[in-house]
Amino acid sequence: MTGLVLRCAAFVLVPKNVVSGRFRLVRPNPLILLFCLIMPLSLPAADEGALLFKSVCSQCHGEKGEGRLEVRSPSIASEPSWYVTTQLLNFHDGKRGSSTQADPQGAMMAAIAKSLKPAQIEAVAKHVESLPLVVPKEREIAGADVRLGQELFYERCMECHRYNASGEMAFGSPPLVGRQGWYLLDQLKKFKGLHRGAAKGDEKGAKMVQMATLFIADEQTMKNVVGYILTLNPAPPEEAGNDLFKAPAAGQ
Repeated sequence: MTGLVLRCAAFVLVPKNVVSGRFRLVRPNPLILLFCLIMPLSLPAADEGALLFKSVCSQCHGEKGEGRLEVRSPSIASEPSWYVTTQLLNFHDGKRGSSTQADPQGAMMAAIAKSLKPAQIEAVAKHVESLPLVVPKEREIAGADVRLGQELFYERCMECHRYNASGEMAFGSPPLVGRQGWYLLDQLKKFKGLHRGAAKGDEKGAKMVQMATLFIADEQTMKNVVGYILTLNPAPPEEAGNDLFKAPAAGQ
């Protein structure tokens, strides 16, 4: 006998004893429960994407997609739909977030992505892309040598992520602007530790694994390059009006 799942209920029934047919109550993940509540709805793609984001994604990523440090969820606002779709499929297919110990946040994303249908993935990806970019509040990394970071970025990152870190769809390289420094550091550590990008079939991730293992010697090197990337973020309106990009400080 398999477990009886009461979707959209406050608890889930799972078998306590297969022979006797007894069950025990287990409280499901609240994000999965929220998703179950909205799955039966039939809405236009744009509305469905907005509803999925508000009901599920915003619980961790924030109402504006700005991210929440306390739950280690990055800003995703304005990420291109092709990249969001690719990553959700990676989570769905087990190419990312397979280890709850090494990547607990990724494991949570994998659980949610596995519940999404292709049309829902496409809808929420388009909604994420429509959100205005949120510039990180912290745009410096303590102890980073931005000059050395700039050199490494020009030598190893710029070819795929472009000179201004705006990303390039042809290479499957996402924008790096708009992402918090702590998140970029976390991802470099995961690539270097083979906790991301090492799964079979993740060709784009494999390139990052190669870059991180061959050209990033230590955490200080990571801080340097992330410190430089943060200088490429657009200046917030209150700081520089409508300036498109904030130039690195003099001497950097």
